[in-house]
Amino acid sequence: MKKFAVLALAMGIMAGPLVQATPSQRIGDFALLDQTGKHHKLSWYGDQKAIVIFVQGNGCQIVRNSVPQLRAIRDEYTDRGVQFFMLNPQPQDNRASIVAEAVHFSYDFPILIDETQLIAESLGVDRTSEVFILNPQTQEIVYRGPVDDRLHYETQKPEAENHYLRDALDAYLAGTLLPDNVPDAPGCLITFPAKESHAKAPPSYSTDIAPLLEQHCVKCHQVGGIGPWAMTEHAMVQGWSRMMKEVLLTRRMPPGQLDPHIGRPVQEAAGLSVEELQTLVHWIDAGAPGDDQADPLKALTFSDATFSMGEPDIVLKVPAQKIPATGVIDYRYVPVPLNLDQDVWLRAVEYVPGDRKVLHHIITYLSSPADRTAGTTSDDGALGDSIGGFAPGRQPDIWRDNSGALIRAGSSLLLQMHYTTTGKATTDETQIGIYLHDQPPKYVMSGGSAGQRRFLIPPNTKEHPLEGVQEFERDALLYGLMPHMHYRGKHMKYIAEYPDGSSEVLLSVPKYDFNWQFNYQLQEPVLLPAGTRLIAEGAMDNSDRNPYNPNPNMPVRFGLQTMHEMFFGFTTYRYLDDTPENLLTTRKAVTGSGQSSR
Repeated sequence: MKKFAVLALAMGIMAGPLVQATPSQRIGDFALLDQTGKHHKLSWYGDQKAIVIFVQGNGCQIVRNSVPQLRAIRDEYTDRGVQFFMLNPQPQDNRASIVAEAVHFSYDFPILIDETQLIAESLGVDRTSEVFILNPQTQEIVYRGPVDDRLHYETQKPEAENHYLRDALDAYLAGTLLPDNVPDAPGCLITFPAKESHAKAPPSYSTDIAPLLEQHCVKCHQVGGIGPWAMTEHAMVQGWSRMMKEVLLTRRMPPGQLDPHIGRPVQEAAGLSVEELQTLVHWIDAGAPGDDQADPLKALTFSDATFSMGEPDIVLKVPAQKIPATGVIDYRYVPVPLNLDQDVWLRAVEYVPGDRKVLHHIITYLSSPADRTAGTTSDDGALGDSIGGFAPGRQPDIWRDNSGALIRAGSSLLLQMHYTTTGKATTDETQIGIYLHDQPPKYVMSGGSAGQRRFLIPPNTKEHPLEGVQEFERDALLYGLMPHMHYRGKHMKYIAEYPDGSSEVLLSVPKYDFNWQFNYQLQEPVLLPAGTRLIAEGAMDNSDRNPYNPNPNMPVRFGLQTMHEMFFGFTTYRYLDDTPENLLTTRKAVTGSGQSSR
């Protein structure tokens, strides 16, 4: 029998996770995707009074027979501020099979899929059908046990005599003593193969951990990098290991993670694999020990070349930007003249920050002579065509398949620059390297967006949906996708609706972070037949649960600064029949008719 401590609603125990969770124990924040790909983070539900998590597993009869009663309790307590989830940590289940089980048995709950089993380990899960009540403010377990006593192994009662979950919720919401006569929950045992394997053969720092960190982390966490600390040796990693676990389990790191179960493959996808996460977290849980081998992180060297692709054809120096020690900095829009006296064909762009610790991203817009007045004074926020940009870990922008972008004589650049403060005032002097084709390329690359400029996001709104559409009037190949929103951006996905009536999700960013502006390059370009509609579908969080939100009590409209919002699904693509020859021919014909050459 489990014994329960007296619980006060304001209690907060700050101990770290244990192997076996018990009531009154703080488990810490975590984030998981559900069976639909939606991102859920425990702290995001801090405005609720309680969170109920029911351990689900495919094929378990006790789970299947428990759900009707669980649903009845949910329907009664949701309006009282209780959020209900299922949690599936079974290694034999996957998203497709979980969706099929949910459909067949009418599970109308968000099912958090714990592929790494790390959240289940923190909770101390052993069997399916067990129920946890969490205090969302303190992130403590306040109850664990069965739904009721109606079900047991290979038998069941006509009616329950003891309603353990209901009684616990009533006591907890009333702030009174929880019952102390709760039995263990019956259910199907869950295996934890990675945990058992690592207990028998612990991960090695030099063989398993250091190479993993080099592959996924060191590109930002190096001396002079944007990471707040550098992974220079084992002692540094061990000292930061608990913080590493927190940002991994909350999906704050690595940044730019996609939903791996839907969409087309992208180059250099962010995120660790299930096996890598298990290895790293189990090593941290063991105390992040070193070994007697040479430290691979100490042996790492980094190129001191200014530009990784060699000397550019054009080097532009961005006007020096003074960055204060503290505070929030609005986006800066910095014009940079190109001073071109003839048309050129762009093949690549690389950015070299003057201070990598403060420069979070650049988005570069190309303004031709015909639209040089567009931008900061435009009513609709039109900034010109995007030709790439900078974000840590994203370098350089290269036009693939012998393609290029035409830059006309007299054009200029407009840089959207985002900085963050580090506690020390500094000056950033970024350089831009532009690489040109010696002769016109075979294909012409273009840029566009599926966006929305006319919207009003109500105050105190957790999820305000937005949608933008880009239509392709000719056959095209899609190469890159870059979601762009500001502080209230929550998630975005790209959906292609084809002329034959079929559709597919090309990319899903379940947790958008405005700090990291990634241009996701598809491994293979996607053919978009003429008539395809590319839809950017997403949402904004203008509530106090969004920690980035400057003011949840104000409505938000479209605007250039971060206090306002943007909703753009930028795209990089080329029309199949766009070649330098026909583009220039069309341009001459249009110009000769007295119309704009744009």
